[in-house]
Amino acid sequence: MIKFVGIDLDGTLLNSQKRISQANLEAIYEMERKDIMVTFFTGRSWVAAKDYLSSISFDIPGVFQNGAYIATVKTREVLKKIVLSHEVAINVIKSSRRYGLFFVLFTNFTDIPDMVIESELPRNSKYMPYFDRNSYRIFKVEDVTKCVGEYVSEIAVIGSIKTIKKMNSELDLSDSTVVLNTLLGEEGFVEFFGHGCGKEKAMDFLLKRFAIKREETAFIGDSYNDLEVLKKIGHPIVMGNAPDELKKVARFITSTNDENGVATAARKYISKNM
Repeated sequence: MIKFVGIDLDGTLLNSQKRISQANLEAIYEMERKDIMVTFFTGRSWVAAKDYLSSISFDIPGVFQNGAYIATVKTREVLKKIVLSHEVAINVIKSSRRYGLFFVLFTNFTDIPDMVIESELPRNSKYMPYFDRNSYRIFKVEDVTKCVGEYVSEIAVIGSIKTIKKMNSELDLSDSTVVLNTLLGEEGFVEFFGHGCGKEKAMDFLLKRFAIKREETAFIGDSYNDLEVLKKIGHPIVMGNAPDELKKVARFITSTNDENGVATAARKYISKNM
């Protein structure tokens, strides 16, 4: 019996226009009416996700920045916050410079502007739509290290995945969590968080809080930062637009995010496992 459903945002609940379709919205409301707890698990920050929070009816905790920040969606009560230390942040920044990788410092979890850069935006990057959408959050400085306080929320590094992996092999990352958010061809979007981050750890936290079993839990996702949580719960549901690596762990493969995949999963799988 499914009692809890976690849903990723980008590539899952949101279509290519970054909107929630009416069909998906109605599917959420229908699950809630049947007393299923539904919430978001997203790599987005609170700032970038807040416009979608009204889709959830109840004041249930949402998971933001891959589990670095967990807060209730209505009252904004912070339940968990994992920060990246000053020392690790400085080391990642300096290493990214040496390898010629583009990087972004995220200074905090809730206030804007919060994305700090020191080089021009990578106009030839496949991630430029992301930077265009978040331009209101970005400010440029000469030296990003001067903006690193006692702690930050994260650092994102964008570039050749081979180069990023090589850089990581030379860093001491024992006090951090490295998350491959997405991979577009050979270009990766890799995020550095404090130790103990990850959607799977956030899921553990919420299931313990609500006394829900793994076999009573479903998760719907599409990208690499969803893989570990999909492996850990009883009902892994994977989008049709997801990489094959994720589809291998699915109990149900739904339609794509442009074909109301969440609504399809709710109708064809979740409703039959209640």
